[in-house]
Amino acid sequence: MSENLESKHFINGTEIRPKDADKIGVKLDWTKDNAIELELSVDSIILENKAKKLVLDHIDTYGIFEGIPYTFQINQFSLEYFIELVDDPRISGRGDSSIEVNIKRRGSVNKFWDDANGLSFSACNKTHPFTVLDLPYLIVKDNQLEMLIMLAISAFTLTKALIEGIEQLVISITDFIKIVSVGTVVNTGQIIAAALLLIAQIIYVAALLIALIDVTKQIIELIFPPIRYFKGATVLHLVQRACEKLGFGFQSSILENQPEWTILPVPLIDGEVSIIDKLFTLDTGYHTLGYPTAKDGAVSTLGKLLRVLEQMFNGKIRVVNNVAILERWDYWALQSGVSITRTLNLQNVRENQWKYNSGDWWKRYYMHYQWDVSDFHTMDRLASLDCEYSTEPVSVNNADLVSIKGLVNIPIPFAFATRKNSLTWVEEVCLPFAKLADSVVNFFGGNSSLEAQVKGRVGVTMIGQQYFQKTKIMFQTGGRQPENYRDIIGANTLYQKYHVINQVKENFKREYSEVVKFSTQQFELLLDNNFVTDQNGNSLEILTFEWTNEGKEAEITYAIKSNEGFNTKTIRIDG
Repeated sequence: MSENLESKHFINGTEIRPKDADKIGVKLDWTKDNAIELELSVDSIILENKAKKLVLDHIDTYGIFEGIPYTFQINQFSLEYFIELVDDPRISGRGDSSIEVNIKRRGSVNKFWDDANGLSFSACNKTHPFTVLDLPYLIVKDNQLEMLIMLAISAFTLTKALIEGIEQLVISITDFIKIVSVGTVVNTGQIIAAALLLIAQIIYVAALLIALIDVTKQIIELIFPPIRYFKGATVLHLVQRACEKLGFGFQSSILENQPEWTILPVPLIDGEVSIIDKLFTLDTGYHTLGYPTAKDGAVSTLGKLLRVLEQMFNGKIRVVNNVAILERWDYWALQSGVSITRTLNLQNVRENQWKYNSGDWWKRYYMHYQWDVSDFHTMDRLASLDCEYSTEPVSVNNADLVSIKGLVNIPIPFAFATRKNSLTWVEEVCLPFAKLADSVVNFFGGNSSLEAQVKGRVGVTMIGQQYFQKTKIMFQTGGRQPENYRDIIGANTLYQKYHVINQVKENFKREYSEVVKFSTQQFELLLDNNFVTDQNGNSLEILTFEWTNEGKEAEITYAIKSNEGFNTKTIRIDG
């Protein structure tokens, strides 16, 4: 027989008894968006006498903006809450004899999400600075050939003009010398005119020379654009540091086993310089801070980033002992330590009643990264950006009676950071000249490694221009991604590794509501995990749980794997 679950209540360590204590139980609801851990069945309590005085004394001493620790204890287990005074405690509404106050979990999932949703990475960096990485990149434009031809024409025109200008300069110098050296009669006017012409010719030649040098530099930069660096940070580090800011730890075998997942934020620019003015220059005033900012809207706060990670990895965030844990949702089934005895849930007629998990069924499952119109490289190899699956019947008797419904749409708000896999055709053409230059310089005792520098550009990130609109995701080590990075982080890889368990046939379940006996030991084990096993070893996913004060039984709803979806199959329908 289950032992009684005797409850006690404490305000700041002092035992009290709420007026409505007999109505206070505990509940759990895993059907909501947040992974809610065990909590009290009430959101407010009514306090009298000593308990009321403790609250009023706290307000007199510390004001109303600091909550008061409140503990609900069941035998040796405690649920830590706090009295939230800013949520309008109803003091006068109940007269002088009692006070009704709202209570919230302390260090709970809800508290964690409230804080995470409001924490920007910019704010976090002020007190908990991030360790950022230097991520090399190249600008590889889509009109290289056009620009090269235009610059070559400009260089040719300037060179020709420079040659002609130098020839004319020589003539001007000769004429000037003749004028100043003719006999003893000096014609001042002629000398001044010749001098002005000579000066103008010198300025003209200098201007041509400067223009030619500038065009030559642009040609070199176009063919071999310099490697520049944006700053970024690994996903694991960003989340760990931000959780630390909130007073929580963070664990995830998903990210800990693949720490290479890295975010490259949208570039920023200082001052009031127009983005349009910068788009068409080879210079850069753009930079990244290494962590997402407001311009990275979909991941600008810790809460937003964690929601994205839950979608990407088919995961759930749970808070256990003040540590936020991200794992694929079925991870918790393997950690179950509670066993219960199932019975027929309609005891009066000795039958079972259930429903199916129809909310989990789907016809179409679509996962997709973003492509960025401001960076044409993100539209390369589009097949890796998305995947689409469909649930289809295996055998059909009447096709018009088949009805499979539902859409699972998972938009991943990142664009790929495109890896430079090879040299461009322009670089290939110029590579022999780089080899020749190295040979000549090294022959005369110099030290040139132009060829190695050109080949060393392979593996870095390439973008079409300095500014891009979509936050980029990378899988990098030392700033560079492996050649097969799309196979590692592509949409279909994520589906096969993390989402395949959501297929209708594999995830078909029955849902039951039942009253079961529940001991104190079972109760404590359930707190951090909503998966239990029955007397036959079947895994049960607890959906809701409710126990009334000092009872011996709990009302639960749970889901158990079933096989009614056997006549379906999942096929890939994209490509």
